[in-house]
Order: sequence, then structure tokens, then C-alpha cells
Amino acid sequence: MRPVICAVVLAGCGGGADPNPTMRQHDARFVGLWAVTQPYHALYEQTHYWFHNDGALVTGASLPADCSGHLSEHCVTGSVANCVPPAGQVRCTSPLTCVFGAEWHSLDAATLVIAGDCSDNVARPIVLAFNPDSSMNTGFGANATIVSVDGDANWSHDNWEWAFQHCPDGVEATCPSTNPFP
Repeated sequence: MRPVICAVVLAGCGGGADPNPTMRQHDARFVGLWAVTQPYHALYEQTHYWFHNDGALVTGASLPADCSGHLSEHCVTGSVANCVPPAGQVRCTSPLTCVFGAEWHSLDAATLVIAGDCSDNVARPIVLAFNPDSSMNTGFGANATIVSVDGDANWSHDNWEWAFQHCPDGVEATCPSTNPFP
């Protein structure tokens, strides 16, 4: 009789360290400077994020620079809350929130995972789905939506609707510098 060898692989157990971080993908679609904006209301906010090809994520400048208005809580647009807005509303509030942290990787050319720095000091992965058509990156058509935070789909952007725009020239001052929806 031959011995039978069984292996059990556990993956995706939220909150734990990735056992193989060197195997992570960093799809070229996401590499570079991005502006995450909140353009669809009377005020306009944006934060720049540098996605480096080694998985480092660096937060750049935010507008307004004084972090007033809707940026008053986190001073960045890359934030999520553990709630889903009720029907007819665009935002919700929760005591548990996360902002984009210092690392990222991709699952494929349309799915981005960002390390989340959360208000309870627990790191949680933020999974975002983008429009599969990467030609939409430079307009407001990238359409990033939250798939889950730490495997939980009950999360949303904790402010007005957001838009993701890739900055092909890599210059914060021109990506975008004014509200495209006055």
C-alpha cells in the first residue's frame, strides 16, 4: 500500500501576515502616480498616491491643503468605513475606518489590494476592483469599487463618491489640478 500525503493550504485568512510577500504581483497598470478625487459634489478633494513597482505606496499631497471640509477626519481621500450607506444616501459613518497604508499589490490587471491602516490599529487589506479597460485610467472612468476590506464586503468609501485617475506625466500639480465637474 502506498502512503497518501495530504496537504492543506490556508490562504486569505484576513489580518495575518502574507507568508509569501515576494510572490505578490505589481501589475504595471497600477504603477505610477494616481489622484484619488471626490469630484461629484459642491466641494472638491483629492489626494495623490505614488504606487511604486516594488509594492511601496507613498501618500502625496491632498487638496485642500488645510484638510478642511470632507478631508477633516483623515486628511486623505483614500479612506473606507465599516458601513454601507442606506438607500438614497452616498455616505455613511462608522467608528471603524481605514486609510490607504504603505503597501500595495495586484491580484490581476483589474484588482488592486492596498494595505489598510485602520483606526483600531489592526491592518486590513482593502480590495478594489477597477474597470477592466485600462484606457479609462487617465479619465474618471477607472471606476474603482470596494470588493472587500479584510474579506468583509460591508465597507464603503467613507465620504462622497470617489474617482481614481492615473497621472501619466507623474506630476502632482497637473493631475488633476482643478475640479473637472464645476
